[in-house]
Amino acid sequence: MSTSKPYAATVFPWLRANLGKNCLGVLTGTDARALQAAVQIAELYAYDRRPQVAVAFGTVVKSMQPQARELAYHAIAHPRDWTDRETMWVEAGLDKIPNSRRCKFES
Repeated sequence: MSTSKPYAATVFPWLRANLGKNCLGVLTGTDARALQAAVQIAELYAYDRRPQVAVAFGTVVKSMQPQARELAYHAIAHPRDWTDRETMWVEAGLDKIPNSRRCKFES
């Protein structure tokens, strides 16, 4: 078994590195936990592409405040790839985020 940390444990520093040190200011305690759950589901979706997994991601993201959901969109790239964000977001049944920021290291 790998000794690397789960994505839920590393998503906050990863987002700060990509979106800036103050990007997490919008998160409530509930949002933070939902974001951690969402990033773990995004990792699962890389291995299990059943629609139910995408729906689970969407359900968790919808539990976040609307202004915090952009962080979940970008967090998809943490366990996956930059190009996977849009596809997973749509498959999860989530609405497009207007004026989404561009990550620092996004290709």
